[in-house]
Amino acid sequence: MNILLVCTGNTCRSAMAAPLLRQRLEAAGIAGEHDVRSAGVAAQPGQPATKGTVVALQARGLDGEAHQSSLVDDSLIRWADLILTMGQSHKRAILERHMEALEKTFTLKEFVDDDPQTVKILEEMDKLQAEAQTKQALFVTEHADEIERLQQQYQERGGDPATEKELAALQQRLEDSVREESGRMMELMAQLPDYDIADPYGGQQHVYENTAREIEGLLDRLVAKVKELPLS
Repeated sequence: MNILLVCTGNTCRSAMAAPLLRQRLEAAGIAGEHDVRSAGVAAQPGQPATKGTVVALQARGLDGEAHQSSLVDDSLIRWADLILTMGQSHKRAILERHMEALEKTFTLKEFVDDDPQTVKILEEMDKLQAEAQTKQALFVTEHADEIERLQQQYQERGGDPATEKELAALQQRLEDSVREESGRMMELMAQLPDYDIADPYGGQQHVYENTAREIEGLLDRLVAKVKELPLS
């Protein structure tokens, strides 16, 4: 399995998580069955891990000096069988650009959360999302002629206000078609626990240590879960 760990700049949280996960996969005797990489949704490629990250990894017998940040791109999304983000904003950023990755993208905390109530909420959210996507697809199909006419009209008239108004009204109708699902999704999201891992960037070393310990606990649960998954 190819596992991609994602944060913002790929110099702190995901830069810690990747070697920590490899360490645990090795200890579990399944390192050869899995490949682990990390990246950031807003990374500047080639940046080193922060000093706090390197020190935290050294304390755990790992070398972070050679790390170079990577930017999440199409090739990494295709490569990954499982994408685990350090926070909800990273998950949203990925899905805004790569909706095809929906079924394999989770926050790390979300993926290892086995609380029955949380699982129930997430299952309902998945169902609602599928229903909303189906409704929107049907809307687009049913209004294909109108959409094509407005798009052509918009190009021919150079984006005149009248056509823009019609397009905005059409977009509103599309959103209204899934208003019930959207409202329920908002209600469910408010019931979910906080799925963000604290960002230690700019903090003192004890902040990095706290983040490392939090990630370690989550990765222990991840490895236990990964061992139960069938290999693709």
